[in-house]
Amino acid sequence: MRTAVFLTGALACVAALSGCSPEPAAPSPTAPAVDMTTPGATEPPPTAEIDITPTESSEAAESPEPVEAPTAESTTTLSPVEQPPQEGGPWTKLDLTLRSGADIIKATDLPESLRAFLTTRVGVEDETGCVTQEVTLHGVHADGFAYGTEESNCAGGEVVWGITDNAWHYIVQFGDAVPCADLAYNGIPEGAPGLRCLAADGTAQDY
Repeated sequence: MRTAVFLTGALACVAALSGCSPEPAAPSPTAPAVDMTTPGATEPPPTAEIDITPTESSEAAESPEPVEAPTAESTTTLSPVEQPPQEGGPWTKLDLTLRSGADIIKATDLPESLRAFLTTRVGVEDETGCVTQEVTLHGVHADGFAYGTEESNCAGGEVVWGITDNAWHYIVQFGDAVPCADLAYNGIPEGAPGLRCLAADGTAQDY
């Protein structure tokens, strides 16, 4: 009886292997797929290309502006000068060499208005780009005139200054002697110390 039972069990196993298929197992429940993308995440914006080449405007901003020399136009406006009466008379002889504002301040023999005018000339660049480096005064006249020489980095020569239109101006400026008639025509008093001019016949003489 034990043998029969064993065979019966064996046959049952063979049948199970050959023809009997076990019922398929119920599928195991799976977790829903999870979206691993971070909500709201976006790609980083492309890096902007920055041009670091200096431009004319940036160079101008970084480079300090050159300091310009003072000009006659940039100096303080001079006060009007009253025209003195034309009384004639002798010149006052001088021997003054002015190379700076300090020299002009010390030149107390000069009228105050003339000193103020010379501060706009000595060491100052004029409208032509020339700088007066030295003024030598040989004489002044009470009628509102001064005579001397002027040297600049451009040229030099003899000068007669005078008061016209309520201010000091150049009356004549020359390198070679000019006709005496030209000096007289401009109302320059005779007898200016060291001033030479040409007579009608072309000879040189004291004015």
